[in-house]
Amino acid sequence: GLAGFLAVVAPGDEVEKQEVTSIWKSVCGEQESLSYCEFIATILPPIEDVFQDIGRTEVGLTREVSHGVVDQNWIPSMPISAYLQHLAPNRQRKKPTIFDESQKVSDVIHMMYEAHLRWAIVRYENGPPKFFDYMDISHTLALRAAGSGVSAAAAAAQVGSMVVGALANVSGHSTYVPQVASTPLANILRLITADGAPGAPVVRRVPIVDYQGEVTDVFSCLDFLTLACRFAGPSAVLKSRSARAFDRRETVMSQSVLLEDSMLDAFRIMDEYRLTICPATCKRLSGDLGGVVTSNVISVSDLKWVFNTQEFGVLEKSVGEFLTWRAGVAACSENQRLREQQRSRFNVVSVDEDDSLFELAKRLLASKLQRIFLSSEELARIVGIVSSRDILIEVLDSLL
Repeated sequence: GLAGFLAVVAPGDEVEKQEVTSIWKSVCGEQESLSYCEFIATILPPIEDVFQDIGRTEVGLTREVSHGVVDQNWIPSMPISAYLQHLAPNRQRKKPTIFDESQKVSDVIHMMYEAHLRWAIVRYENGPPKFFDYMDISHTLALRAAGSGVSAAAAAAQVGSMVVGALANVSGHSTYVPQVASTPLANILRLITADGAPGAPVVRRVPIVDYQGEVTDVFSCLDFLTLACRFAGPSAVLKSRSARAFDRRETVMSQSVLLEDSMLDAFRIMDEYRLTICPATCKRLSGDLGGVVTSNVISVSDLKWVFNTQEFGVLEKSVGEFLTWRAGVAACSENQRLREQQRSRFNVVSVDEDDSLFELAKRLLASKLQRIFLSSEELARIVGIVSSRDILIEVLDSLL
């Protein structure tokens, strides 16, 4: 009721109580109470529609996966080269970006930012190549700030001055395991989904190399989703499975960060759970019902803003303060503004748990994000965080 609402949003200030009471009357009229969903809708700040699903008729979604069902049987024993041609039927696949091990991290981040890259390959004079992405920076910042007692700002400045060869895959996010084009697709999928003993290498993307060892392509979990949505067999499997399989309402709070927590807390959580994103929430709103009420999201790729502006001190701020800073910096970036217009990206993108895995896969492809949130209409909360690799692991046995 009104009394409980005032206790949450205006616990002590009489002026605020009068203002909130006025808002209550304008929203509820003579209604004496709000449902839980009505309460959440009222209390969450309207930050450019901060929580928004991708519509089922989104133009981006149609463009991404509507090339039609491939008129070819799904035969995983065929070489990966037979499937790569279906990933970009109307355009040439871009070759991966490769950096020399001696290049500075700050320079590499700037070039990745300009080219809209989440990861790149680092080539060594002595030794095999490695993948480098923002997870490696997040991991290093969390370790340096915790282990040496230096501030987050100082740790970031140190990381920026390092050579990229010293950071590539220090997080263990994705090990570089090259395969030739004649390798069966089934072997590639097994390699990506193989979760061995603790500490065993994790593979999230597979370099495809020629017989001279030069990289010609890189196959990722998102590439698998693209194929799965275009081949009749895998599509049928995805349509037969419910997204509810990824309902983790009991544990998703532990993978979230509070708005009043520090940015280092966010990096530690993402590093611990091997996540590229972290829901930002408020404990008072989430309570003990399971799941989390998410008002925004922190991503490891947010580090591009920090390193490009050289404003390392922002890492000393709370998550809420960082989100405000990030919104201001992004708004000033013409490059980012154009990308948002073209790709219709949202701060929080979700799919309902009652949808199928096929719908989840299409939404993930349309958003061009690495992970998507699973929401519960019943709770009006986020109940899971799903990646393309999670979907592949879930259906692999039915596809081979």
